[in-house]
This record gives sequence, structure tokens and C-alpha cells, in this order.
Amino acid sequence: MTRLANISILFSISAIAASCGTVMVYLFARPVGEAITVSFTAMCTMIFIHFMLTRSQEKSAVSEAVNRLEERIAVIDDDVGNLEGRLTGVEHNIPRRTREEIDPLFAEVEVIGSLVKQMAEAMADMETRIEDQGIAIEDQRTKQAMLQPQPAQRLASPQATVAKEPSVDLASQAAAAFASAASKPMASPQETFAETRAPEMKRPAAPRMHHPNAALAEEIRASIEAGRVDLYLQPIVTLPQRRVRYYEALTRLRKANGDTLEPIEFLQEADRTGQMPAIDNILLFRSLQILKRLATRNREAGLFCNLSPSTLMDENFFPGFLEFVRANDTYSDLLIFEFSQADVAVMSAIEYESLAALAELGFRFSVDRITDLRMDFRALADRGFRFAKLHASRLLLHEDDLAKSNIHPADFGSLLQRYGIELIVDHVESESAVLELLEMDVRCAQGFLFSPPRPVRADVLQGAPNPRPLKREAS
Repeated sequence: MTRLANISILFSISAIAASCGTVMVYLFARPVGEAITVSFTAMCTMIFIHFMLTRSQEKSAVSEAVNRLEERIAVIDDDVGNLEGRLTGVEHNIPRRTREEIDPLFAEVEVIGSLVKQMAEAMADMETRIEDQGIAIEDQRTKQAMLQPQPAQRLASPQATVAKEPSVDLASQAAAAFASAASKPMASPQETFAETRAPEMKRPAAPRMHHPNAALAEEIRASIEAGRVDLYLQPIVTLPQRRVRYYEALTRLRKANGDTLEPIEFLQEADRTGQMPAIDNILLFRSLQILKRLATRNREAGLFCNLSPSTLMDENFFPGFLEFVRANDTYSDLLIFEFSQADVAVMSAIEYESLAALAELGFRFSVDRITDLRMDFRALADRGFRFAKLHASRLLLHEDDLAKSNIHPADFGSLLQRYGIELIVDHVESESAVLELLEMDVRCAQGFLFSPPRPVRADVLQGAPNPRPLKREAS
């Protein structure tokens, strides 16, 4: 359209210039050359004036467009400023609102967790009461039956069997002792100790303490002979579900006055006087009873059983110990033998040979009370160690002795996992510690936060049935 207008204007200018020349020639009688010059000059002048006017209009249009563009840009700048302000407000308000909304949920989750824990404890107490009632009814029936003459004679204790018939097979003695314990009702502590434990061999008398305590040694001996050896269980739970996956079996000795001897009080003296094999003997047999009782409830929870290195070294006791566990190797996948890191570090070829014999039967091992992360855990894994226990404070507080190791404590679990060893953090006593353990990808924990060690009643142990037949029956 603009091009057509320019052509029309150019045609009009040419017509005006031609008209001016014609007028000069015919009206004013001017020469033709002068007329042509004047006409051409008039045409150029009009063309120049038209070009200037057109250029001025274009400049005005461009200026107006630039002004409008600047106005639009200013509006866009204002909008962008408003958007930045809104985004800044959202960044500051959303986390605050999220915390305000999530904090009550966290509080409710903690309350629910506490309620679930209380409910679990209440169910456990109710189950215990039901078992007590059943045992009481069974006791009444037993007492009535005992009023009648008994034709069968009681089986002799394993100690008497060993004394009178030294050629009898040790596995048969262990199976006979278990059959006697499983079939009899409640009995006195001495009878329970004599009739429900695995065969006991001779005890080593190699002294290991520089400060013997004759009174404590006598107290330990009296507690063992009187059957005042109590079994305690502490659960090991999975995180974050807190489902019981394992139990740890702990022994306590009761004095004649009813006071309790903790392991830290009697272990060294019992080891010095050669009484640890007897204690381990009781612990092993009762641990198997617990596993059999758990099996009747369709529970596949494993059990950690602490052993002393002196038990592995005793050439008189360990063969009988080995025969007894071989007769009960159906529970090898659930029974884990545990040793402290200090004991493992000083084990000799004799202890490793005994461990190899147990590993051939399918039993696994655990190392606890770890204080040195520079230990060769790959070698332990090759010897059958599948679990390692580390104190929560040493893992979370990064104590100096662990800081000197070749690996950061937070990466210790990953290192063990590469060797096929599962890390269990014990002595967990706070919820904050659980959160830190979850951040470190720890999957098993033990401590008073979940449950303290609880005693197992002797009558429950004695009444434990045999859920599955052994691979080798006693004659």
C-alpha cells in the first residue's frame, strides 16, 4: 500500500513539473531548454520535500514504537519484581508452614510408638500370665499323679552317669538329660540343675587372675550346684520397624541371700577357677530350650549365646560340648555363639580349631565389645563370624580410640557388609540415637530403649517342649 502511494505521488510530481514546462513554453514564450530545466528542478525539489516529509513521519513512528516498547518493558519489570517478591515469600513461608504441619504428625507418631510399645509389653505380660496359669494347672495334675506309686525310676543326673559309666556316649547322655527335663514337672533348683543341663566334663584349673577371691569362687560354685543360675533375654530389633529379630542370652548368678551377681562381677573369677565351662554348659542347654519354645510359636528369632574361650580350650569339656550341639544341629541357623573382641584377638590355634568344628555344623559367630576398628574383619568372616556388635556411644560420639582407625565409624557398617558381617549397635538408650543410626543405614540395634534384659523363669525353661525331632535320638 505504501509503495502504491509513493508511485502515485511520483507520478503527480512528474505531471506538475511537465505542466510547469508547458506553461513556460506556450504561455510565457520561454525557450524549451529553459522550460525543461525549470520543470526538472521543480520535480527534484518536490521529490526532496516528499522524501524529507516521509523520513520525518517514519522517525515519528519509530519513536512512538520505541516509547510503547519502553512502557511495555517497564510493565514487565514491575511484573518480574512482583513475581520475585512472591517467590521469596513462598520460599520463606512453605518451610515454616511445612514444619507447622509436620511437627504435630511427628508428635503423634511418637505417641503411637509409645502406645505400641506399651501394648506389646502388656501382651507379653498377658501371655506370661496365661502360661503361668497353664503351668499351675499342670502342677496340680502332677502333684495328684505323684500321690500314686511310680513304677519308673528317675533317670540319673549326667554327672552321675559320667562317674559310673565312663564309656557311655556323651551325645546319648545329653539327649537323655533333655528327655528327662522335658517330661518332668516343676522340681527344686538342685534337681533342675542336675537333670536339665548338658553333660559336664572336668574343669580346667589354669589360673588367669592375679588376685584370687576365694569367697567369690565359693559363692560361684555354690550358685552353680544349687541351680541358682538365671537366664535373661534382651531383644535385638530391626530398624526402623523395631521388630524383634534376635535375642541375647545373658546369665546371672543368685547368691544364697537372693542378691544377684552380674557377669562383670563373676566372669574373671569363674574363668580363673575353671567354672566357666559349667556356666556355659547351663547357658547352652537353656538357650536350646528357649529356641525350641520359640519354635512352637512359629517364631524364627535367633539367639546369641556368649561363650568363654576357656570352653573352647578345655580338652575334657569341649568334646562333650561338641557332641551335644551336634545332636541339636537343627538349630544351628538360629543359635549364634558370641565372643568379645579382646578374646578373639588372643585366640590361638586351639580355639580356632574348635570354632572350625562348630562352623562345620552350621553354627555362626559374633564378635562384641569392639574397641578397635583396625581388626582384620575379613579374616573373621572367613572363620564364620557373621555379626559384629559396636557400642552406640562409640559409633555416634566418635571417640578418640575409634578416630585413630583407618575408617570413619559411620562407614564401619558398610565395611562389614562387604565382608558379609551384619553390624548390630548395642546400648541404644535414646530416640535421637535411633535417628542417627537410621541415617547411617544401621538395620539392627539393641539397648534399654527397646527393652532391658528380662529373666526367664526356671519353670518355663523346664516346661519347654521339644517341637522338632533331633537328627540323632538317644537310645
